[in-house]
Amino acid sequence: MNIIEIIKNQIISVKENTDNLIKIIDLQDWKISPKILETNMNWQIGHLILANYLHGIASISGANEKVRERINMQNFIKFYGPNSTPNMFLDEKPNNEELLKLYEFIFELIYLEINKVKIEELNNVTEIPNPSAKTKYEALTTLAKHQSWHNGQIAILNRILKNK
Repeated sequence: MNIIEIIKNQIISVKENTDNLIKIIDLQDWKISPKILETNMNWQIGHLILANYLHGIASISGANEKVRERINMQNFIKFYGPNSTPNMFLDEKPNNEELLKLYEFIFELIYLEINKVKIEELNNVTEIPNPSAKTKYEALTTLAKHQSWHNGQIAILNRILKNK
């Protein structure tokens, strides 16, 4: 198994963990933000879509036209970016079903991009500036780590929602 296969397996594994967490939080609860945590499932998944686009697609091959056709990036940055607030713009954000479709769409593209990367390209600088990663290798490994951190937040969110 080469390093690209290892990275791909890590990304697949972290996505499977997220998918299992998604299944246990009811869609109607996705915009509930407990005061103690100040996040919600809609923001978590929207944020992962945005971050994974940066780490797994744009950093690897540059801006993607298929993504631009389906996602208004300016709105996604406003709704789900690092300076966003989960409880703001709730009526403007994509509904939960659409967000899930976009989440799957982003991963389909990520898998396509990983399959195109050659081992000798992993140490190349990212195609677009990435504040978390200088190289394609760092961008792809950051994707898995970042999503794993959010899986922890989603698990805590689930426990709080279940104990209401």
